[in-house]
Amino acid sequence: MVLSPAQRHSQRIRMQQQLAQQMAVTTSDSLHIQIAELNRDLEALQRFTLRVDKIAHKRDVLLPRWKPTVEAYLASGQAYPNPVFAWCIIWLFDVGDLDTALAWADIAIAQQQATPDRLRSNFPTFVADTVLAWAQESAGRGESVEPYFSATFDRVATSWRLHEQVTAKWFKFAGQQMLRSDDGRVNPASVDSADVLEKADQLLATAEQHYAKIGVGTTRQQVAARRRKLLQP
Repeated sequence: MVLSPAQRHSQRIRMQQQLAQQMAVTTSDSLHIQIAELNRDLEALQRFTLRVDKIAHKRDVLLPRWKPTVEAYLASGQAYPNPVFAWCIIWLFDVGDLDTALAWADIAIAQQQATPDRLRSNFPTFVADTVLAWAQESAGRGESVEPYFSATFDRVATSWRLHEQVTAKWFKFAGQQMLRSDDGRVNPASVDSADVLEKADQLLATAEQHYAKIGVGTTRQQVAARRRKLLQP
């Protein structure tokens, strides 16, 4: 029997609906199995006492086991609550794979994925806290914090709705970064540009606006004194 265009369209719609239902059932069953396996892996991880051993296990065992599952999930174009995806992002940060961690975190935030209960924070806050802690350690050693700091700071400053104190910490660190000497110390006296000092002070002032007790008063006074010295005839 030859179908009319309208009948063919209706047939396609019915087939698409049936396929979607089948995929939903398959995904639900598959995810249920994955979560059971994931919970066993999380229990095994808790048996490690040393942090270095936990990180090695995440890098050498857990991520190789679970990354293909997440990659398949992302390739499918679907979006549903996925604890495997959430845990892989956390592990990626733990092992220092910031490129993949930040890329996947952006997707998780767009999908409004929940973090595991034990984190007690959402993904924007977790990423902001984690990257800032990494940046502080790196800067203190005189190492570069780019491109990860600037990429995350842009999100903190423009799109993520974070607690004021978290946002203030980021603006404080951004201002301090402009004031570091070669050894990694925050030292306004080492800065020879009045413009750089002004931009740094603006960032510190913004930090203070977000959270008055952020602790930038002394640094701002040092910046002002250094800038006056540079601008005096």
